[in-house]
Amino acid sequence: MLISALVCTRNRPADAERAVRSLLASHGVDLELVVVDQSDDDETRRRLAALGDARVRLVRATPAGKPSALNKGLEVVASSIVVITDDDCEVPPGWAAGMARELHARPHVGLVFSNVVAASYDRRRGYVPTYERRRDREVHSIWGTCAGRGLGAAMAVRRDAVRALGGFDEAVGPGARFRSADDWDLELRLLLSGWHIYESADLWVVHHGFRSFADGRGHSHANWYGMGAVCAKPVRAGHPTAVGLGVWELVAHAAAPAVADLLSLRRPHGLGRIPAFCRGFFRGLTTDVDRAHLLYREASGVGAPSYRGTN
Repeated sequence: MLISALVCTRNRPADAERAVRSLLASHGVDLELVVVDQSDDDETRRRLAALGDARVRLVRATPAGKPSALNKGLEVVASSIVVITDDDCEVPPGWAAGMARELHARPHVGLVFSNVVAASYDRRRGYVPTYERRRDREVHSIWGTCAGRGLGAAMAVRRDAVRALGGFDEAVGPGARFRSADDWDLELRLLLSGWHIYESADLWVVHHGFRSFADGRGHSHANWYGMGAVCAKPVRAGHPTAVGLGVWELVAHAAAPAVADLLSLRRPHGLGRIPAFCRGFFRGLTTDVDRAHLLYREASGVGAPSYRGTN
């Protein structure tokens, strides 16, 4: 079974090499591995060339953000099923084949997420973003995402389904105008176009993306700014009931934790989420949208120094 694997990277040659080595160890599949490199130097190219594996195809691209790199990868992959992970992740040998099987078994599913677990780290110094479910789940509508949503660090997509939507929105995601939430954005767009989403609890990737608590403040701001823009887009495109997603996010994941802290006589945390979300939401409402594909029309990347957005 031929499947394509896609990794986008920028200025993290050691991480990219580790991710590529883990994918090359995949079993049960005939693997093509496309790496889209937006780095400022040739170190990643040199490291991957030294592996001497003909399955690796390196595509150089100008620094225009992760969603732009993902679209570049979707243009050149050979398979209709594409597994995608981040350059700071490591996959088990059976992950790629397992993700492809989930898509093959469910022709109505356009996107599969797996769990994302943390590599070992010092919990006193920071955290690693994860997504872990105990049971498989199929999502049928945008409201299903209120119960959780996967991470772009561990997903498989039907190439043709994504390209029929115009690809990833190049205004949404790390390195783009709206700096995060590209995975949720794609999920919502697929759901609104009739596809289902599947989450597998039996498959996982290991995430090495450690962030200090100090870095986490900027990470949180980017996430909530991007999430606001993602919630605004379907509203701007003529799906007004989608405003409920934004209300849910603000109440359940921003206001409620702060209220709980106050009731427990603790200093409220996460209050910065609310203004960040609102800024993203209102910026999204004032940006033109391609209603047919749910894409922001003004999609200009800003060349962020890394892809560490939501993941």
